[in-house]
Amino acid sequence: MSLNPRNPLPDPSFWRGRRVLLTGHTGFKGAWLAYWLRSLGAEVLGISLPAAPSVPSLWEQLALADVHDLRADIASDVWSAAGTKFRPEVVLHLAAQALVPVGYSHPYETFHSNVLGTIEVVRFACQTPSVLATVVITTDKVYDTRQRGPHSEASFLGGTDPYAASKAAAELVVGSWPTGVARRGTARAGNVIGGGDWAPDRLIPDLVRAWSAGASLVLRNPAGIRPWQHVLEPLRGYLVYAEALAVGESVAPSYNFGPAGMEEASTQDVVAYAADIWSELGERGPEAAWTTAASTTYREASELTLDSTLAKQDLGWSGVLDWKQAVTLALRWYGDFESGRPASELVGAQLQTYQSEVKGTWL
Repeated sequence: MSLNPRNPLPDPSFWRGRRVLLTGHTGFKGAWLAYWLRSLGAEVLGISLPAAPSVPSLWEQLALADVHDLRADIASDVWSAAGTKFRPEVVLHLAAQALVPVGYSHPYETFHSNVLGTIEVVRFACQTPSVLATVVITTDKVYDTRQRGPHSEASFLGGTDPYAASKAAAELVVGSWPTGVARRGTARAGNVIGGGDWAPDRLIPDLVRAWSAGASLVLRNPAGIRPWQHVLEPLRGYLVYAEALAVGESVAPSYNFGPAGMEEASTQDVVAYAADIWSELGERGPEAAWTTAASTTYREASELTLDSTLAKQDLGWSGVLDWKQAVTLALRWYGDFESGRPASELVGAQLQTYQSEVKGTWL
């Protein structure tokens, strides 16, 4: 079995009936991925911490009753018995402490979750005969920023803050684990945006909260350049990568799933464009869309960019939405949700539209 590089969408015939262990299923990306997996016909066991990661919670709004919902600390082994009984064939590891500011305020918890959690998942996957493939999700921030971007998979790993360093350490865990027959790899995405993200200290959720209250958005790094992308873009990459690993394709141990270079933009450019879309949606914003934070207690890279050439070469994957389309889709999602449309309807509609866009681009 081989993947069709001219139509790089998840193959329903592969995922139908496939048992998937998905960690972090209650998070923003995890909830979108759980929905997509169920739409493909996969049987999903989700493992996440008991507390909701945000209020509101996209996971709770989606109400995916047919996903097996297990609440446990992924950095412990209390979930392994249930995982073994489930007999997963694919493991997708998204569970993490994923916020840079929280990494500074809670470094122990960040390393505990992101490093020990990855150790537990990799150990489980390597000791479970049913597992064919494991994909561990890290971040664009695993790269040593002393190197000039865009960063390729061959760039050196590093990290000057607890979040980045913990994710770089997770990469080393996956790459150096000595035993096990299950094929495994890591996936590194850019700055992901989309509807249903209510986490603090993320640009679009902070923007929606501030402008809905008539307040200016406070930016800590307006000139910072980031690889902005819609949430469905890297999720598609994770799924096609997992397929390739599971069926024995010759693939790399790590892939970047980021936007093309022309799609990278500064934070202030994204906010300025979002302000125009906010107005077009009939929402009233503050007089000043944004202001600059007086100071920050932690360091951030001035520029993060990714080279995703390898993913296109090996998996036929590349982004089909530019950052402006991603921002527009996200803000429309929030506007429609506030107007009373159910989250499941909004996620389903945007997923269907996105898959049509991918097909149109690659046919």
